[in-house]
Amino acid sequence: MFLNQMKNVFLGVLFVSFCLFSCKDGGEKIRVISDKDTSFSSDVRSISKKINNDPSNADLYFKRANTFFFEEKINDAVIDISYACVLDSMNPIYFFTKGQYLIAKDSADASLSEKSYLKAIALKKDYYDAHSNLAYLYLAKQKYPEAEAAYFEASKIDPSNPNPLFYLGMIAKETNDTAKALKYFEKTLAYDSKHYNALMQMGLYYAEKKDEKALLFLNNAIAVNEFSDEALYAKGLFLQKKGNYKEAILFYESVSRINPAHIFCRYNLAVLFAIQNDFENALKYIDEAIELDETNPDLFYLRAKINDSRNDPGKAKRDFEKAESLAKK
Repeated sequence: MFLNQMKNVFLGVLFVSFCLFSCKDGGEKIRVISDKDTSFSSDVRSISKKINNDPSNADLYFKRANTFFFEEKINDAVIDISYACVLDSMNPIYFFTKGQYLIAKDSADASLSEKSYLKAIALKKDYYDAHSNLAYLYLAKQKYPEAEAAYFEASKIDPSNPNPLFYLGMIAKETNDTAKALKYFEKTLAYDSKHYNALMQMGLYYAEKKDEKALLFLNNAIAVNEFSDEALYAKGLFLQKKGNYKEAILFYESVSRINPAHIFCRYNLAVLFAIQNDFENALKYIDEAIELDETNPDLFYLRAKINDSRNDPGKAKRDFEKAESLAKK
């Protein structure tokens, strides 16, 4: 009888202890990692040894979380940073970091990441990085009013930083307010004349208008990043549309060397060489494009036309039939 009573008391205490433990950790996963467990890196084991000796030290969990993140073990990083937030719920850096880790997971949880950024901002009103990351999260989710408000806040915190201005321009562009977008891109460049993304946006805008100003911005973008396949391709496309085929070819060939997976530059090279009756090079580039994407009917249509132009009706017929077949899928 006495033993049964003691057993019930023990189980009750155990249950209460478990409940208190759960309340303390907020439902977060807690685990002990032995410094002898070689399935973890030496850095993780070293910090784990310190944690095991001082299990209430939030900064140690923060450091181990960063180590896990550096090792690309994101789920492990989330577990540790979450517990650091439990141990020290007034540290904005922990909540900001948790937001970063949550969004980096394979199964990214945007809502939990948003909550973490908001918590960081609640704890530190002028936390620029938290406002900026929250704004980018809203932008990715196409929540434009929220993104705009967050970028405004970031810009007020650090007025000399051009990035919020650039993204305000992108929001305006996404919402079809071209004049407003251009204003923000111009402001971005006023703060940073070498802001690559703003240069590209301005270049693409003027290229669409077939305005020679496009070359000014695209050339500056290339000067900032001479290995940018995006900028080189945009300039090649502008020159092609202007009828400057020889120069366009030079830029497309640069793109093909920089980015072996760039299909469009190869397609355009095939077109331009075919126009000049250089069928050998035309076939070379369209073959490369087809190797990259064997499901695109446009590529086979073009090769059919090239083979027809070089008086190879058999191959032209096969490519045309292949293109028709793919187009029906």
